[in-house]
Amino acid sequence: MRRRTTLVLASVALLAAAGSASAMLPVPLGGGPAPLAAAVVVQPAAVVTAEDPPTDAGLRLGSRVRAALADAGATTVAAAVEVDGLGQVFRQDAGHPLPPASTQKSFTGVAALLSLPDGLRYTTEVAARAKPSAGRLPGSLWLVAGGDPYLSRTGLRALAHSVRARGITYVTGDLLLDDSRYDAKRRAAGWKSDYVPDESGPLSALAVDRNAYRHDAAFLSDPALPNARLFRDYLAAEGVKVHGVTKRYRRTPDAWTVASRQSGPIADVLRRALKASDNFAAEMVLKEVGRTVRGQGSSYAGHAAVVQVLKAQGVDAGTGTDGSGLSSYNRQTPAAQVQLLHVAEESPTAGAAFRRALPIACHDGTLKTRMCNTPAALHLSAKTGTLPGVRALSGYTRTASGREVWFSFQLTGVQNGTKARNAIDRAAVVLASATE
Repeated sequence: MRRRTTLVLASVALLAAAGSASAMLPVPLGGGPAPLAAAVVVQPAAVVTAEDPPTDAGLRLGSRVRAALADAGATTVAAAVEVDGLGQVFRQDAGHPLPPASTQKSFTGVAALLSLPDGLRYTTEVAARAKPSAGRLPGSLWLVAGGDPYLSRTGLRALAHSVRARGITYVTGDLLLDDSRYDAKRRAAGWKSDYVPDESGPLSALAVDRNAYRHDAAFLSDPALPNARLFRDYLAAEGVKVHGVTKRYRRTPDAWTVASRQSGPIADVLRRALKASDNFAAEMVLKEVGRTVRGQGSSYAGHAAVVQVLKAQGVDAGTGTDGSGLSSYNRQTPAAQVQLLHVAEESPTAGAAFRRALPIACHDGTLKTRMCNTPAALHLSAKTGTLPGVRALSGYTRTASGREVWFSFQLTGVQNGTKARNAIDRAAVVLASATE
């Protein structure tokens, strides 16, 4: 069974999405900015027009999945399962909007792969207006934040070394921080107060070691400026003295690049983020999607962009305010999760990269120790979701007879997390071991 789709021009779909975006977007408590002008994202849109009903063999498989989930110990057990050639073998509360937990990252990741420039690399730059002479740089030096989620202290020190390698030993002016790529909000709406720093470092366009290396109040409220001061210390250690102060100031258009440091390509960033279910990195990617598609590097614009990009592909991205799944405002359905899996798989832009980014059962990421010694081991790739009272798993596998499987399990009202997780794993193993 393959989803039967009708292709429409992306520009038409995106114009429709832009026209209805404000009606679709949830407004966090306290309101939010007005919807921004839509940008054109050139992608073919896949609009679902029909689904195959389950065959008799599919119904029998669905009954086994239902039995596997029966002892989950959850208030709501929602699921959608499709198997190639067998149809929709199991649907239970599949259209019920539920907290997705970290399966929200799949929506963020697919939207990023569809909308961000192919091969995008986050670039942190050092810039200046003047040219150095005899080691002396007249004027100020900029540190320009590029939004890199995985810039490390080692990488920042290497950037300082690159400045010294340009022959600069003395800066007559200030060290200027330009972190204007993203907004100044350090968390997304709907996060519990302890989520920063317990679940994510504070968000900022200039982030170092995922902003997790300090937990003092000053750093949590504004990590970018302390990170710039750390860079100044590294400059000093490399033999570059800055005469003036460290402060914020936007880079001017006439400034030239003295040195830069790049991340890996966006596909590699997403692979690292999804494998580990990295909340901080997912939020940084969301802001980059917002900046690219909606013209604003914020969580609000990022989620608006995800809705816009995925609607053009026939996927209902649900409601929410973040990219990681931490927000209490997030709601997704198992049916939409399976839609997303199909769209990703059928996309020449997103398909292979998204699948490689998912954890693999009994192999890596958040599934490294799950479903070992079962037919699902090494054959199932899926995004996990875990929050208090929530367990979820959405992804791909194959039956023992070689049929492709797309599945999503979302459980809420979970009293015993281990019991619920084991029920999900049992259902996944039923799918992977099916011989018809």
